[in-house]
Amino acid sequence: RTIAKSKRSKSLPTRECDSCCQSPNILRAATKNRMFRRSTFVVPILACHAYAKRSISKSSNHLGAFLSSGDSSFSVIRSFQTLNLKENHRYFSAIGHRSASLKMSAISSNLNDVDRARRIEETFPPCVVLVKEMIEEHNHLWESRGGIYSLAQGVVYWDAPTTVTEKILTSFSDESASFLNKYGPADGYPPLVSALKEKLKKENGLENVDVMVTSGANQAFMNVVLTLLDENEEAVVFTPYYFNHVMAIQMTRGSSACVCGPTSRANDRLGIPDWEWLENYLETNKSLGSGGCNKVRMVTVVNPGNPTGVSIPEEEIDYAAELCRRYGVWLVVDVTYEQFDHSRRASQKSAKGGSQLPFRCTSGPNVVNIFSFSKGYSLAGFRVGYLSLPRDNDTVSSDSSWVFDQMKKVQDTIPICVTNISQLAALGALEAGREWVNKKVDTLEHGRASMILALSPLKEVMGGSGAMYLMGKLPNGIDDKDATKMLIEKYGVAVIPGSFCGYPGWIRVCYTNLSLPECALAASRLAEGINILVHENKIQR
Repeated sequence: RTIAKSKRSKSLPTRECDSCCQSPNILRAATKNRMFRRSTFVVPILACHAYAKRSISKSSNHLGAFLSSGDSSFSVIRSFQTLNLKENHRYFSAIGHRSASLKMSAISSNLNDVDRARRIEETFPPCVVLVKEMIEEHNHLWESRGGIYSLAQGVVYWDAPTTVTEKILTSFSDESASFLNKYGPADGYPPLVSALKEKLKKENGLENVDVMVTSGANQAFMNVVLTLLDENEEAVVFTPYYFNHVMAIQMTRGSSACVCGPTSRANDRLGIPDWEWLENYLETNKSLGSGGCNKVRMVTVVNPGNPTGVSIPEEEIDYAAELCRRYGVWLVVDVTYEQFDHSRRASQKSAKGGSQLPFRCTSGPNVVNIFSFSKGYSLAGFRVGYLSLPRDNDTVSSDSSWVFDQMKKVQDTIPICVTNISQLAALGALEAGREWVNKKVDTLEHGRASMILALSPLKEVMGGSGAMYLMGKLPNGIDDKDATKMLIEKYGVAVIPGSFCGYPGWIRVCYTNLSLPECALAASRLAEGINILVHENKIQR
C-alpha cells in the first residue's frame, strides 16, 4: 500500500530487455491496474519477458506462472506465493527493488511464527518416504547385486487375485459401466457395502453395523479423528505406535493432543498395551474435558500390531472396549492385519481354543473397527479400506449412528467417494475369499523364521505372532537412524528406524514384501549387518 500511494512511484526501479527486444521495454509499477496485492505488500509487474523469465526461474517455488499480455515480449505475474518470505526478500534485493525488499525483510522478521502452519510443521516426517529416498540414493551401489532389498514398507509379495481383474474388465463391457464416471454414494458403492456387511457378519462377528468405504485404512482413521476429536481433547496411542496414526492426530489437532501410553516389556507380554496405565489415565482425566466429560476422547489399538508384530488376545481387546465404555471414551481398533493373526490361526487349526470365526472383532456402542484391502488382498495401489460402526436399534442406543452421519461430512470433503473402479476391485477381491488369502499367508512362514534368525543376536526381539513385522532392539548407544542408513548403504537392505514409532534404538523389519528366494537373501544381508552392530557396537562409516 505504501508503494502504491507513493508520489515517488515514477522512480521505481525498471529493467530493460537486453535480449528479446531492440529497444528498452519498460513498465513502471505506478498505475492502479499494474499492481497485484498479496498480504501487506505489493508486487510490481515485470514487463520484460526475457529478464523476468531469468529472474523468476530462480525463485520458481515462490512466484506464480506468467501469462502473456498479448505482446510476445511482455509477460506479467498473475499470482504470487509467499511460501518463504525470506526467499522473497532476497528476490526483491536481487532485482534492485529496495522498497519492496525492505518491506519483505520487515514482514519476514515479524511473521516468522505465522508464515507456515505449525501443526503440519510439527507433524512427524513420512518415514517410509524418507527410507525410499535413501534407497534411491544408494541403489546404484547395489545394481550389480540385485539392488537394495526393502524390508521397510508393509506390503505383500503376491499379486491381487485374478477375480479383481475379471471384475474390472467385466464392468467395462457392462451396460451400466457409465457409473464408473460418476460420483458415488459417500458411504460406498452399494453392492460393495452389502458384500462387506455380509463379510463382517461371517468373518468378524459384527452385525447391525454401518459401513463406510474409504481410500485406504489411513483415510478411515483420519475420518475418525476429524469426527471424534475436538480441540483440547486427547487421543491415546501405545508405543511403539503406527506412525501414520500419530501423524493424523498431530496435523489435525496438534502434537499435544496425542498421548502415548506404554506397552508391556515383560517377555510373555512384550508389545501388548498396558491396560492398567490406561485405566489410571482415564480415571485421572475423567472430568477434565469440556462439559465435565473425559478429556480423552479416543483410544487407538492396532491388532494384530503394527509395528510390534504382536497379536493381542481377543479377550484383552474386549476388556479395553469395556474399560473405554465405562469412562465414556471411544475405542478405535485398526484390524488392517486381520488375515495375519498367526497365533489365532494356529490355535484354530489345532482346535485348542479361540473363536471359530476367522477373526472375531470386538463390538460395542463405543467401538470403531477399521479394515483394509491393501495387505491380504494386495490392493495397496487401489487404496480401499473401510470402517464399521454399530447402528442404533431398539435394544442398543448410542452415539454411533450420529457419529456415522457426521462422518459423512468428512467423507464428502476429502474424497467425496472412493474411486468406483477401486471399489469394483475390492468387490472382486471378496469373491476370491478369505481362504485365498490364507493360502498366501501360509507361504510366509519361512521368511518370518529367516528374519527372526537374522535378528537373534539382538537381546530383545518382539513380534512374529501377528501382522508382518518384527522389531529388534539395537545395542546401547547405536542410533537407529544411523543403523538404518548403514544397513542400506553397506548391506543392501532397508528397515524402518524405531524412532519413527516412538521406540528409539529399535528397528522394524517387514518379512512379507519379498518372494521366498529374495527374502532369504535379504535375511542373510540383514544378519551380516546386525552381527557387525552387535559385535563391533558401532556404525560402519
